[in-house]
Amino acid sequence: MIKAYLDTNVLVDYFAQRQNFFVDICKMTSLFKRVLLTLSVAMLLSLPISGQDKHFEHNIYIGLGGAHSFEGEDDPFAFHIGYGLNYYLTRHWSVMPGIGYRAKFEIGDYEAGIGSYDCSYFDVPVLIQYHLSNPRKSGLVVECGPVFSFIASNNQYYNDANPYHPLNDKDIYRSFDFGLQPGIYYQLGKHWRLGLQGHVGLLNLEKDYPGKSGSYHFHDLTATLNFHF
Repeated sequence: MIKAYLDTNVLVDYFAQRQNFFVDICKMTSLFKRVLLTLSVAMLLSLPISGQDKHFEHNIYIGLGGAHSFEGEDDPFAFHIGYGLNYYLTRHWSVMPGIGYRAKFEIGDYEAGIGSYDCSYFDVPVLIQYHLSNPRKSGLVVECGPVFSFIASNNQYYNDANPYHPLNDKDIYRSFDFGLQPGIYYQLGKHWRLGLQGHVGLLNLEKDYPGKSGSYHFHDLTATLNFHF
C-alpha cells in the first residue's frame, strides 16, 4: 500500500506544501484581477444606455466544507473561492460564467503524513441560476452547470518502506477534470447569499501506472458565502 513519506524531510515538505498553497492563492488573486477587469469592461460596454434594468451582477464567493477522501486519506477538508459574472436573462433566470480555485487538504498529525493527498484545481464553471424571488429580495436561489477544471497543485506517491519503489515521486492526480457544480442559497438582503455549493467530479482523477490503477472522483460539499453587487 502506498503510504505518505514519513522520514525526516516530511516537516520540510509539509511547510513547502503549505507555502505552495499560498503561492496558488496569490496566482489566483492575480488571475482574478485580470478576469475582473476584462469582464468589467465587457459589462460596461454591454449595459443598456437607459440603465433602467440591472442585467449584470458581480459575484464573489468563498466556501469551506468536506471532500471525498482518497485511499487512506482521513476526511479531508474542501475549500472554494471564486468569482462569477451573472447575466440576467429574465427576472428569474440568469447565466453565470466564472473562475475559481478549489482545493482539498488534510489537517492532522505530522506523524500521520499530513498533506500526502492534497491537491487543488482552477475551475471554469458556467452556471444557470433560477431566482425564486426577484433579484435583491429575500428568497431561494438554485444553480447548476458544468465546470472545467485544470490542475493547480498535485502531489506525489512515496513508499516509505521502499525508497526505490517505481511509483515514488509519480503524480497522483490527472491534470484535467470535468464535473457539475450544484448549489442552493438563500438571499439575505441586497448583497449576500448563504448556502451550500457542491462539486461532482465526473472523471477518474487517479493516474494509472504499471501495477497501479484505481478510481478517484473529486466530490465535495461546502458551506458558501456569496457577496454580489
